[in-house]
Amino acid sequence: MVEAAAAHTISAISAAGPARPNEGIALHGPRSTGIGVGRQWRLAWVPRQPKWWGANAGLLGAIDLRGLTLAIAVARSRSIRVAARGAGLTASAVSRRLRALEDGLGVSLFERRSSGMKLTEAGERFLADATRLLDEVQDAASRARDAGSAATGRLVIGTYFSASTGRFRDALIRFVRQRRRIEVWLREGGRHDLLTAVRRGDVDLALLLGPNEEPGLERLALWHESGMVALPEQHHLSDRTLVPWQSLAGETFIVTPRGSGPEARAKVEALLPAGHAARFTAHDVGREAMFNLVGADLGVAVLAESASGASYPGVVFRPVGDENGPTMVEASAYWDPRRDNPALRRFLALLRATQDPSSRGSGAD
Repeated sequence: MVEAAAAHTISAISAAGPARPNEGIALHGPRSTGIGVGRQWRLAWVPRQPKWWGANAGLLGAIDLRGLTLAIAVARSRSIRVAARGAGLTASAVSRRLRALEDGLGVSLFERRSSGMKLTEAGERFLADATRLLDEVQDAASRARDAGSAATGRLVIGTYFSASTGRFRDALIRFVRQRRRIEVWLREGGRHDLLTAVRRGDVDLALLLGPNEEPGLERLALWHESGMVALPEQHHLSDRTLVPWQSLAGETFIVTPRGSGPEARAKVEALLPAGHAARFTAHDVGREAMFNLVGADLGVAVLAESASGASYPGVVFRPVGDENGPTMVEASAYWDPRRDNPALRRFLALLRATQDPSSRGSGAD
């Protein structure tokens, strides 16, 4: 009984900046997202064949990384002894490394003079390029370490829950404040579409209605929200603190095929009294448009409490239930246990801290 998702979502994964000489960008799509008329285009980085591949592969083995860093140190100090002292090696060991590097490249990098080591023209060009390469490798290693520790990265969350109020909103705010260098992307859709995206690896985690188990996925039961009904503000039930299901037996319910719409309709039909005269009118619209239809007195709609944080002209939100109190719906997180995303692990840890005490022990631990 969660409200419908908003209109179609288009998401793209874009590379940062233009492609470098040894890489390319591949465009995958378009393919139907299954969300209204939405389309998804995805840009993915694809490595090109490097220059050292094939006939030049032997050259890679001739370049000793340690020898390369020593050559750079010698070039900066113009002295083998100074470079050796800084590296904690003997001068003869450094000299042997330089000779091996030059022999492997087939070119002299230095002129050995009594006044010191002087770079040849080829040496200047080679070490200038090599220094840039080593800097890029160092930067790449730093980025990889940051991603592995969840200092940077991307987290894609699929859901039809609203972030207008409630625990999902609170969890998002806390995570973004704690992990400001992690990009958080939200993707809306129906249950089947989002679970398929999780299994395909396009979405890291789906936040959906529980308590259904899903094959191949882990589930974490999170919290419960009150079921709500959206009413026109002049409706005869709008002054109730709790609207009984039996009082809605003759109403017209606005439903949608998007998002949680099919699950919401099934839930409403199960909770209305037997033999009810309620009607269901389907509109292919998102959440905002659905509530605007309620405000125009075309019917009522059901939703989860988390969608009641926004206001809409002519609409009031009231808990719906029976003599035992509001009807509660469960929010559960679903993810692929094979997914290796440090940002996902950090977000799951935060979600576990938000669990209802009654939910602990339900789903995955």
